[in-house]
Amino acid sequence: MTDSGIGRLDTSGRFCALRRLLAVPSVVALAATAGMGCGPQTEPAQARAPVAPGSSVAAAAVPAAPHVAAPKPPAQPPQVEAEQLKKGAIAIAERVAAAYPDDALSYALLGSAYFNTGQTEAAIQHLKRCLGLNPNQLEAYEILARVAYEKGEPEETVRLSGEVLKRGAATPDVLNRLGRALMDLGRTEDSVRTLRQATQLRQAVSESFYLLGQAQMQGGAPAEAKASFQQAIARSPEHTQAFFGLYTACQKLGQADEAARYREQFARLEAVNRKELTDRNADEETLTGLPMVRETVARTFFGAGQIYGSHEALEEASENLRRAAVLDAGNPAYRAALESLYVQRKIPAAGLKAFQQLIVQQPGNPLNSLYLGRFHARLEDFEAAERAYNHVRTFAPDQVVGHLALAELYMRMNRKTAEAPGLLRRVLQLEPSGQNFYLLAMAYMKIKNRTEALEAVQQALARNPGNQRYEQLRQQIQAQP
Repeated sequence: MTDSGIGRLDTSGRFCALRRLLAVPSVVALAATAGMGCGPQTEPAQARAPVAPGSSVAAAAVPAAPHVAAPKPPAQPPQVEAEQLKKGAIAIAERVAAAYPDDALSYALLGSAYFNTGQTEAAIQHLKRCLGLNPNQLEAYEILARVAYEKGEPEETVRLSGEVLKRGAATPDVLNRLGRALMDLGRTEDSVRTLRQATQLRQAVSESFYLLGQAQMQGGAPAEAKASFQQAIARSPEHTQAFFGLYTACQKLGQADEAARYREQFARLEAVNRKELTDRNADEETLTGLPMVRETVARTFFGAGQIYGSHEALEEASENLRRAAVLDAGNPAYRAALESLYVQRKIPAAGLKAFQQLIVQQPGNPLNSLYLGRFHARLEDFEAAERAYNHVRTFAPDQVVGHLALAELYMRMNRKTAEAPGLLRRVLQLEPSGQNFYLLAMAYMKIKNRTEALEAVQQALARNPGNQRYEQLRQQIQAQP
């Protein structure tokens, strides 16, 4: 199952235009809010009808939902579930396009859904319709470039990748694909230039270095290729093909001993890869691609939710974002978008209800309890927020998120402030960052422990020298009697 990327978190650290319509926070912000804490909190695998004001959705009071699991339907065979999910993704994308036929993003989403299910010609048809409505729709060009490359059309891939780069920032994904296509066309110098640009990005990935090495080998520069393959391995120590690249580069350079060593490492990793493939094939879910199908279909629901939200169809937006969250249970982005849907409209009680419904479906998911607690806190329900955050601590005791959220709750509401430092000490065991030491200093200030507060802020400054906020707090503490 191919992944078009519409409605997803991509390697450039941004959402696509579907995210921009709803003004959902960036990837970094999402990692923080889901993250597992108050402040801003891997590398990809090698090659993947409007609600009226005053309606019941916006009701001020919502009864609490019990933290119990809903009855589960009988489990389906993985192949059956995968096929039903694919059909469901296309159905929701068609529903969105029917509801908003003049919205170019509706057809970008529909083209994405067809592409992800292997129906390339239908995908192309809908993506061209998208570009007919908006000739500058970046996401349509991105998917069409993927289609062209998979169809073995390097010249068209180069053209479409150029259209992508005219309209959006360069990303590893786009530049790597363009670099491959240029290599396929024998345009080695252009390929090297493109892939070197990919390696110079702030979010550069190992695959870009590996491809650069391939292009340099094609151009007859084995010494440069060797350095690129080494850079790929430095970022991804088990990059099997990069070790093979080192073997061939060293052979070209007459470095027989090194070549033998790299060939041995390549053989060892290849054997491990074969075993992992055998193990995966023994798992029926993996064999049918079900985990990838779930993640990809979740992105389609996410995109649908954002489009519905941009048209103020709140119930439909909420339903699709919840479906995305259920399918991809560990992805914080979908819950952050669902939270944003209600926070932006200033209806926290309705948001609370949405997360209560998620908890009924996934009672053991710490992200659900985290966001439930956030809505309780917005509604000034201290006891309920405390309960939710303690659930997070129970479900994820070795993650920062629950301990930090509870400490912040105590400090913000000025309740149980004496317990906040202990919670933050646990946070620091897990993540000894300057920001967390700063919070510990603030917690000690709350309980008037000047000595511990000064020690904590000095630890923060030791990790982030020159941080103005930390320095101001240090001076404030020192000025106290």
